[in-house]
Amino acid sequence: MSKYSCPPAETNQVMTATATRRDATTSEKKLITVALADMCAVDMRPFYIVKGTGFRNYTQTVLNIGVNSKVGMLVDNILPDPTTISRNVQMRSNAKREILTAALKAHLAEGIQIGSTTDIWTDNINKVSFLSVTVHFIDDEFILHHRTLACSPFPWPHHGCDVLEKYEGVLRKFGINRYDQVTVVTDRGSNMHSADGIPSLYGWIPCCDHIISTILTTIIDKRTRMVEGKKSAPFYEFYHLALELFDTIDQVKVLVTYVKQATLQDEIAKTLKQENATRWNSALRCMISVDEALPELTEILRARGRGLVSKVNKIDHELLKEFIAFLVPFQEATLALEMFAEPTIHSVLYFRQNLLKHCQVVAADITTKEKDGTITTLKKDSPAFIALKPKFAELIRKKFIWSDIHVIAALLNPKTKCRLDKFGIDSVDIELGQKNLENMMKDHMIGSGIGKRSVPSHKRKKEDSRRVVRLLAEYSSESDSTIEEKPLADDVQLDFSLRTELNNYICHRCSDDESTLLSKYGVLFWWKIHQNEFPVLSRLARSMLTIPASSAKSESNFSDAGNTMSKKCNLLHPLKLDDLMSLRSMLMLSTVQIRVPPITES
Repeated sequence: MSKYSCPPAETNQVMTATATRRDATTSEKKLITVALADMCAVDMRPFYIVKGTGFRNYTQTVLNIGVNSKVGMLVDNILPDPTTISRNVQMRSNAKREILTAALKAHLAEGIQIGSTTDIWTDNINKVSFLSVTVHFIDDEFILHHRTLACSPFPWPHHGCDVLEKYEGVLRKFGINRYDQVTVVTDRGSNMHSADGIPSLYGWIPCCDHIISTILTTIIDKRTRMVEGKKSAPFYEFYHLALELFDTIDQVKVLVTYVKQATLQDEIAKTLKQENATRWNSALRCMISVDEALPELTEILRARGRGLVSKVNKIDHELLKEFIAFLVPFQEATLALEMFAEPTIHSVLYFRQNLLKHCQVVAADITTKEKDGTITTLKKDSPAFIALKPKFAELIRKKFIWSDIHVIAALLNPKTKCRLDKFGIDSVDIELGQKNLENMMKDHMIGSGIGKRSVPSHKRKKEDSRRVVRLLAEYSSESDSTIEEKPLADDVQLDFSLRTELNNYICHRCSDDESTLLSKYGVLFWWKIHQNEFPVLSRLARSMLTIPASSAKSESNFSDAGNTMSKKCNLLHPLKLDDLMSLRSMLMLSTVQIRVPPITES
């Protein structure tokens, strides 16, 4: 692929009109402050608008025009009509789509694969459903790009086959025609991974963030049950195992509700956070806010009398702290795996094993002495967590299931390639992963021809009927037969060359300086500086490390779309929202720039 760089973002182009600059005077700053305050009051805009990149770029542009003008100007003579702005958004979003299409076609022609996410969202104003489609790819400079292909209206039924048809249509508009060059990450909703849906044509893996959320909410969230045709009252499924913990959770929520209703927020230093029913980590923020404010709230409620302090006394503070400490590693895993501006797929096995280890019961205090002489003590678990931790561990093993892709991605991380046994992967699966890696290298030889054939759309029904077997599944079956029938001595020269490169990579040991650079600049930087040493593996790394571990990019799109499709913008046409989201994706700084440090011969 020819070198692809992100088109210059207009939002980042802050021009200066003259060679000299001066600072604004105090009186000028006051005038601007008054004008902005009036704007926020009259137009009902948030104060934080002044921090927006787009607003600052707009203001700088107006200022530059004013400086270059010899005479005064009326604002009505320079501000465009809203329709003109709308047409400009459409025109420029289409132009940038064409640029992205050309870049993607060139990328795929190289035989390098791409990652993608998709999800469905319904806006709360007009109740219109939207399908988000994102694409992720690593260019030949080892820069990871993530772009929004669509956030377009989806008025049809949300069945798996309907989602597939819409999703495939979006990809085809951008010249993405090869099924085996795309791996899609979605949640586990039936409309996303049904037998006749996306996995029937494309490689598919589940979103790790959704898996972690499901594991936690299964235990810490209340649920209902239908009894004789009637919905039961909400209840904790494992209440009988940890009464004190679940009572504490309930009392924390009761306290937060009371503080809000009694308007006590202004009397405490930090605002209490309420739980959001759709996100488990909002419960963690709620618990942390109460934990920090509990001493202060105790004094306030005691001063008010009427037994109000009992609202605090009903909370087991030590158990609350233990609950917070238990949730923190899940939050760390979620935040790490939801990043989309840098590779994450190679870290999945690490975080899965870390959570399993975290869920081991600590039956007695454990004291350890660090290298620097510091002594730390890990306190034993309370009865509540002695009872619940095995349940969490069971759910992790049942729901957080790793795949061949996760093993291969971990093998492509120089820091973990020889430590997969530490992540709970046995020697047989490690050997199979290495064999899959070798087989995939054959398709990443320069000039291998991958990406030159396409599957015509009229053949899709035939494809559906016999199922398109995922590429990695083919590799796995090839690996089994190869291990049994083809010893190394009988391999052709090409296989020997690939195996030599793979063996050299597996045997490569990172020096201390190399490990430092890897930690500082990331795995893509490592492959960038080693691409001549491992030419085929470096191409394969671009294909595998581009797959995100979660569908967070689509989730982020829906957050942005929700801010755009607000009560004040409820007449915005759904297709115009698609243009705005596409333009935003192109304009925002959405690449990880690799700052190459000076490298000596040693």
